[in-house]
Amino acid sequence: MSGARPRTRTRRRVTVAPEAHDGGAYHDWEPFCVEPLRPELGDTLQLRVRTRASSGWLVLERHGELVRLPLRGIDGGLEASVGLHASPLRYVFRLPHGYLGSHGLEPVLPRYDRFFHLPAQPTVPEWAVGATVYQIFPDRFRRGSSEPAPASGAWTFDGRPIVARAWGEPPDPRQGQLEIYGGDLWGIVDALDDLQHLGIDVLYLTPIFQADSSHRYDTVDYLRVDPHLGGDAALDALVQGLHGRGMRLVLDGVFNHTGHRHADFRAALADPAAPQREMFTFRPGGDYAAFYDVHTLPKIDYASPLARERFLEGAHAPVRHWLRRGIDGWRLDVAHQIGEGGTARANATLLRTIHRVAREENDEAWVFGELSFDTVPTLRRHTLDGSMHYAGFTHPVMEWLCGSDVYGAPVEVTAADAWHALWDHYAALPLGVRQTMLTLLSSHDIPRALWRLRGDRERLKLAYGVLLTFPGSPSVYYGDDIGLDQANGYDDFRGDPMCRATFPWDRSAWDSELRDHLRLLIGLRRSTAALRRGGLAPLPSADPATGGPAYPPQVLAYRRRYQEDEVWVFAAPEPATVLLPPGHDLLDAGAAVVGECRVHGLALVRPDVPGEAR
Repeated sequence: MSGARPRTRTRRRVTVAPEAHDGGAYHDWEPFCVEPLRPELGDTLQLRVRTRASSGWLVLERHGELVRLPLRGIDGGLEASVGLHASPLRYVFRLPHGYLGSHGLEPVLPRYDRFFHLPAQPTVPEWAVGATVYQIFPDRFRRGSSEPAPASGAWTFDGRPIVARAWGEPPDPRQGQLEIYGGDLWGIVDALDDLQHLGIDVLYLTPIFQADSSHRYDTVDYLRVDPHLGGDAALDALVQGLHGRGMRLVLDGVFNHTGHRHADFRAALADPAAPQREMFTFRPGGDYAAFYDVHTLPKIDYASPLARERFLEGAHAPVRHWLRRGIDGWRLDVAHQIGEGGTARANATLLRTIHRVAREENDEAWVFGELSFDTVPTLRRHTLDGSMHYAGFTHPVMEWLCGSDVYGAPVEVTAADAWHALWDHYAALPLGVRQTMLTLLSSHDIPRALWRLRGDRERLKLAYGVLLTFPGSPSVYYGDDIGLDQANGYDDFRGDPMCRATFPWDRSAWDSELRDHLRLLIGLRRSTAALRRGGLAPLPSADPATGGPAYPPQVLAYRRRYQEDEVWVFAAPEPATVLLPPGHDLLDAGAAVVGECRVHGLALVRPDVPGEAR
């Protein structure tokens, strides 16, 4: 496995007495466990738990009380019928050896926070479940237009002339938002065959609407694709090219703030009596609320009916407009900040509004947010289809593998520490939403994974191995697939703008082995139900036959399951010996494995019997 031959050994089977294996009880978002998977309020549900127990209770919260319903035996477990009276429905299973809730088996009744949370419709779109996403910063990916790229000084941003840069020149931290390289949407259209070959299902683009900066989070016109990116015609061509390949497009919705040159803000700034004044939060003295007090990014005040009409709900609101033009979803910039009065007041209500409006235009729209910290309080309030999974995936995985946090401070995170964070965040999420969280290692806002790993490509392959075998919708940041690093030295800790370098289209500069490795993993994910849409569960760290360790502490290990398909995942930064049940190695053409196996890097094993003890 991962270049080493497995060693088989004779081993005795573990016989587990009925009702003594509750620690292996399992419940997640799959047809066996939840039927129907996407219930409407008022529907009658069948809730099931995989267990060897012969009796138990479904315990659910209803109108402030706990209700106990008897579980009946079925092939493979226990079930109960229940009406969906609220969203989300909160429940646990009472089994002979404890309560099975979201975080596993517990000896005493857990807090509601550790109950399963099942939302009613509208829930996550089917096409987004487990989909592989490719994130692109349009100015830096590829130029396709035959027109000359913008010249230095062609326009200004906040009174400073933009700076034209040659493709391949490293970004300059002193001029980051002024630097224009000339990438456009036509270039993305030209690259669609490459992206399809890699196995990508969805493109997510950072902002593309008319703005003055290179990052375009300072929107000037929400209803116009920036002409320097090819204008509306280029977007139409991109949508057509993607849909013709069975791929989807998600755009960046910057609805927390506008740019300071947006017409509504200019009117509000010029005249305190203007109707647009209420759309922004002005303070005594004429100052105004802005994103992190950056004056070029005035914050929208959704206490204003005009603001809600203009940006979110009106007939010509951008949320509606671009879905009508064919896009498939929105990523909401700083979704946790959207609110009233210069604050995040009414945030959940506003996120529900955006989601509702999007679904009115496209009943399969995928709407996820940038929730940079704890996503659970927001997502349990029936708001969005998911979020960028920084806190629950990016940070624990990268801190474990690189030894520093996202700010560059040294940390000591073990595999057990990483697993604890991964499991805690995953388990707390509502069912269904778990499978559409945007998991990621790099983005336009944080340093590239390869740079944080100080150029260690084997660790990068391992990191992407974890990403592409974990629940959610994994996002590959443009250039990570071919080994794009940052120009700054490894001791000069910087993310933006150094993580926004141009994609090298000279294929001799590509790490083809790395790209082929990602393509293999993406292909396995697409063809393996357990990896694409399965639930997550821990792997026991002890061998039940001997009581000894089943894998060493430096190994991150977990299993994925969907219906009768199960895959065991082992991630080993250093060589390690693990114990395997009879099964097959998915990274070695299905070769048979059993017993002690040497792993260095990633190992994927499909056991012959799902849920079987070692």
